[in-house]
Amino acid sequence: MDYARVAGRGVAPETLGARGMIDSAETFVGIFRARLVMILSHAPSAFGEISKTLAAASPTGHPIYFLGIAVFAGLLLVLGRAVIELYNIFVARPVFVRMQRPDPVGYIEKLPVLVNRVLLGWVGLLGMLIIAALVGLIFYEDHVATNLTVLMVFGTYAALNIVNVLWRMILAPYLPEYRLPPLGDGAARRLYMSVNTASIVGIAGVAFSYWAHELGLPRGPHVLVTLVLTLVTVILLLVTIRTNASAVGRVILSGRPASEASWITRMVAALWAPSAAVYLVVTWADLAFRMVMGVEAGPGRILVPFLVLIAGVVIYGAIMYVIERVFARQRRVRALNREAEERRLAEERSETVARVAAIRDEAYFGDTADIDGDGDEEGGGAMLRLAKPSPEPERADGDAVDEERAPPPPQQLPGPGMRTMEDLARRVASLVAVGMAAYLLLQFWGVGGYLIESSIYKAVESLVDVLLIGYIAFHATRIWLDQKIAEEGGDEMPATPLDGEGGGMGASRLATLLPLVRNSILAVIAVSVALLVAIELGVNVAPLFAGAGIVGLAIGFGAQTLVRDIISGAFFLIDDAFRKGEYIDVGEVKGTVEKISIRSFQLRHHLGALHTIPFGEITHLTNFSRDWVMMKLPLRLTYDTDVEKVRKLVKKLGQELLEDPTVGDKFLQPLKSQGVIQMEDSAMIVRVKFMTRPGDQWVVRKRVYQDIRDLFEREGIHFAHREVTVRIPNLPQDRELTEDEQQAAGAAARAAVDLAEPQPAATGTHGRVDDR
Repeated sequence: MDYARVAGRGVAPETLGARGMIDSAETFVGIFRARLVMILSHAPSAFGEISKTLAAASPTGHPIYFLGIAVFAGLLLVLGRAVIELYNIFVARPVFVRMQRPDPVGYIEKLPVLVNRVLLGWVGLLGMLIIAALVGLIFYEDHVATNLTVLMVFGTYAALNIVNVLWRMILAPYLPEYRLPPLGDGAARRLYMSVNTASIVGIAGVAFSYWAHELGLPRGPHVLVTLVLTLVTVILLLVTIRTNASAVGRVILSGRPASEASWITRMVAALWAPSAAVYLVVTWADLAFRMVMGVEAGPGRILVPFLVLIAGVVIYGAIMYVIERVFARQRRVRALNREAEERRLAEERSETVARVAAIRDEAYFGDTADIDGDGDEEGGGAMLRLAKPSPEPERADGDAVDEERAPPPPQQLPGPGMRTMEDLARRVASLVAVGMAAYLLLQFWGVGGYLIESSIYKAVESLVDVLLIGYIAFHATRIWLDQKIAEEGGDEMPATPLDGEGGGMGASRLATLLPLVRNSILAVIAVSVALLVAIELGVNVAPLFAGAGIVGLAIGFGAQTLVRDIISGAFFLIDDAFRKGEYIDVGEVKGTVEKISIRSFQLRHHLGALHTIPFGEITHLTNFSRDWVMMKLPLRLTYDTDVEKVRKLVKKLGQELLEDPTVGDKFLQPLKSQGVIQMEDSAMIVRVKFMTRPGDQWVVRKRVYQDIRDLFEREGIHFAHREVTVRIPNLPQDRELTEDEQQAAGAAARAAVDLAEPQPAATGTHGRVDDR
């Protein structure tokens, strides 16, 4: 608005120089000061001016006439209310009570009840107004001021009831089980009373201002009265903001701790109160300035925050209802599929129980001609694979079919932020509600049409569209891939020390590759959005692509090692040489794969050290975590031991371990004896073996050693201690060794022990063979 022209100067600011602008501003301030003094001079006589205006508009010539009309209109509303109370008793309340259900959850169950209560209340309000108006037609005269007063009373009452019903729907102060915002009873009632009081004062003040203006109140007193009434409303709103800042902040955070919310949500929760206070003060100052200068303006702008807030909440609630409806149906479908899968697994487990007995009998009581029952010394027998029961899914209410009644699922993955598609839909709903509320706010301010026609608005609209679509695409891709990674075991492998030297089962191939794929796709989306934003801002991106080609060539020639590492890593992953969580040996370094990037990977040694190895440095790679592990344990027994007895005892022990609830399900092949594999001076070496999944061999080995020791002690089988015999030639039998001869004999024994070679490692056909 060009206030200079309003002030009567008739000169456009753009035609003035710097000095002329200063002179114009000084004159403009002087005019404003003079008009403000003139308006304030009406303060002592404001009530007298109002009385004169009412007397002039009254058909009786007395201002008290309008008070009687207002009281009579109020009595008509009371009469209508009495009639409508029958509707409330016999129709509205029974319907509302029947619609309620115990322990409602989510928008999907709460919002329909609240909306129907609003509709029932509005129907009763409409009926009451109709009855009051029809009865009033009998008594009203055909007088403009009288009809205007009655309409103003009815309209004010209707507006107050409409706003009151909406606030009751939003805050549900006396219906906590159907309250949507995460507020306690005390906070909800305090907030409801505050905003309802401010609404009453604001609506009544706006109605009185318009009514007085239509009756012909002079401009000076009218401006003064309007500014006083709006100032009282602003003060009440500021008090409301101050007393309910923390409660509204919790609503913005959705009842979660601030640490679990995004930084944008935390910022909005912290800044909403000062921002709203600044808006109210600026709005009242602008209204006062416009009214003093004679520019067309009304007090309705003070109530704009109410209208925008209610509209935004209603839009958000409607979108959230649709979202929950859609995802509730998907949850029901998933629940039915999960139940079908559970029934299938239960049938498979029952069939497995019958097969296990037959497999065990065949493994233990088959052909005994072969000493270990495998067909050869190093393996080749059938593996005994025991099906593990799948964990039962957790349910909040014990009934998967009724998942529609369950509240929206909590974050399924650790950490703050959006973790499910439903979270993303809720965030988009919030953005849409905020955007539409901002649009309504601009429309109320009268600048919406001007912005829509401007080129800046079109550029901003395109930019916002690109950012919104990119935001949705980025997070939808990230959430989908994160869920797939979680289904495969998670992105982070638990760092649990093993009892041996590693070799546990790793993650699946998808769990290994998906994090790399996720990072690559998200990087492509981010770069694409950045380029589109640059294009919308008018930046020429063609030179960027040309420069990228040149930079790529430079990197290719100057960073050949980096390129080698990346290409080598790609082929290692394509070959499925290793996965995250697997125990591998790459020569000088071995450990569990913890992290994989495009250039290198990290190995956690079983003693704790973390090694980072570029892919290009790998010449060979041994994977100890695939399929199975054969553990072979040598036992030093005395020469008087019955080998056949040992074989039977070990076989029986293997059968008992297979039934053990702790280690029984870890066997792929049971414990068995391989007989005597080596003869030494002081002992014969009998070897036992068993097969497990990688990583389980260490727990089973401890148990096997412990049980064999106890078993041999009970059966009288003795372990042989290592002995070294030193022969001294030409030594008479009756002569004792001298001290020097004894030291020489001891040194020879120690040398013999040091030169003793370890047991030769055997090899398997399909997995790791461990002789430790």
